[in-house]
Amino acid sequence: MFGKSKVNEKELLSSVIDLTGFRSILAHLDETSDWLSDTRQSLNIFNDMLNDARVGSLVENRQDKVLRLDMGQVDGKNETLNEAARHYITFNKLQELGLQLLNALPYGIAVSEIVWKKENGLFVPEKFIPVPRSLIGFKKGFDQGDRYTPYLLPDYIPLSDPYKFIVHRNDRGTGSVSGVSILRRVYWPWQFKKLGFKFWTMAAERIGVPSILAIFETKTDAEAVKRANILADILHKIRSGSSLALGNVKDVKYLNAEGAIKDFDVLIAVCNTEISYGLTGQSLTTNEAQYGTRANAVLHDDTFAAVISKDAQNLQSSIQNLYNRFCELNWPGEEPIGFEIDAGEYASWEMVTKAIELGVPVSKKALYDRHKLPEPENEEDSFVSDRLIRSDDEASLDFSDNVKKKELIFF
Repeated sequence: MFGKSKVNEKELLSSVIDLTGFRSILAHLDETSDWLSDTRQSLNIFNDMLNDARVGSLVENRQDKVLRLDMGQVDGKNETLNEAARHYITFNKLQELGLQLLNALPYGIAVSEIVWKKENGLFVPEKFIPVPRSLIGFKKGFDQGDRYTPYLLPDYIPLSDPYKFIVHRNDRGTGSVSGVSILRRVYWPWQFKKLGFKFWTMAAERIGVPSILAIFETKTDAEAVKRANILADILHKIRSGSSLALGNVKDVKYLNAEGAIKDFDVLIAVCNTEISYGLTGQSLTTNEAQYGTRANAVLHDDTFAAVISKDAQNLQSSIQNLYNRFCELNWPGEEPIGFEIDAGEYASWEMVTKAIELGVPVSKKALYDRHKLPEPENEEDSFVSDRLIRSDDEASLDFSDNVKKKELIFF
């Protein structure tokens, strides 16, 4: 039998870690500024990296996948509040706000200003204005409670009013003030790729077109220079398909781009693969799918889905602030409406169609809501293929022993 442990209640209820002391070491530098200082770059480096075809497309793909998830409000007990929120906070407004806040993925932090208007006696969000990342900064000597407050540069206007600003950080539990840009982990692969393109361009300009070299012997330097000029003029006039005879020439060689340049595509492929790992957690992209197995494709899809799910959860908590402010302004004291992004895993379309063929009951609502099938307006508008209609006496499921493989499908 275990006895009751003695604890120091004062220590238990107090904070041991004081971030103020640690932050004073870095003075006014936040994490992003510190990293930029180490790499001797500015905030423009994020824009330069996004201009890379591979980096930009993967970041946009990651953002788009989050916004394509089912999202919407979770109704509370007040039906009037539910209807008002559904009417004024539309799907398009949620998409607009979500797209602005997801800029925290490449930039670490994103701030959107809520512009309210008065309509039918209610404060309703009219539009959202994104704050450029270059205008977001942090004050020197901030204290424990103020260290997370972003400021609008150059006048250091605090962006802390919860009714006016929504601050979204890409922070996976690190406690970062400025958030963590997903581009930081792919900086060096991108830099090597950039330098590789620069080297290839320079090499192609110099030796991309094969050059002809004539080797000869002379007794004096003056004679060598004279003979070299004559041969250079003759070789320069060579055209495709022409014939030429050279006297007193030991050998004719040509210089081409074989060597380091032929490995250029290997360098670019390695850099692109590392960029894919850094931004999506997987490397099997459309131009590489022919070399992967179906199992690899499924595994990579699951890995990317897990990354998207975390992004969605983070975004969900930030957009929830919009619903909280809407409820507080218009229904003070009322329990706020919830907001949810559905990032759960569901049966694939292949599994759904297989279940339908086997006669397993499937929810029509789920087909229309989750799989986005066009829902018929009425019975006359619906279409069902005749070859899929089974007779009443035909078995819907076959669980006999002659079935080679049984599949259990859950919905």
